[in-house]
Amino acid sequence: MKRIYIYILIFLIFIGIIGVVSFFPLNHYGEIEKISKKYKIDREVIYSVIKIESNFRERIVSHKGAIGLMQIMPSTGEWMAKSNNLPYSKKMLLDPVYNIKIGTIYLHYLMNKYDSDIEKVLIAYNAGPSRLKDGSWKKFKETKNYLIKYKIANFFYRIRLYFK
Repeated sequence: MKRIYIYILIFLIFIGIIGVVSFFPLNHYGEIEKISKKYKIDREVIYSVIKIESNFRERIVSHKGAIGLMQIMPSTGEWMAKSNNLPYSKKMLLDPVYNIKIGTIYLHYLMNKYDSDIEKVLIAYNAGPSRLKDGSWKKFKETKNYLIKYKIANFFYRIRLYFK
């Protein structure tokens, strides 16, 4: 009888591992590895933001106009590109690698602005820096949920990347 429990436990562990691997993909691993090092943003932060923002749908455009994997607003993309002497067009934000690069540059900017306080960085990324500053983000259930989703995604991406 104990044997059956061991088999069941092994099966559940196996299913759990498959679930984590499939639910938390490592798309664009090589590019994220390079971009992460260049802009000094942990890979799991980038992956977690992508997971929450677009669930890895590369060509998605939100109802508010945010584009691509990291859901970059065109004005933010243009600002980050110009600030870093990069070419820019709204269409370029649909390119997954360019989108990841611009999104990571923006995360790097926010990390510097908010002394690496990840909660403030995420609030500013999701709700906007002005809503963080005036506290109005607290009215948005979406932003509160965003922080919770980030913690969950980040936990699993830390595990996923550790065993890469």
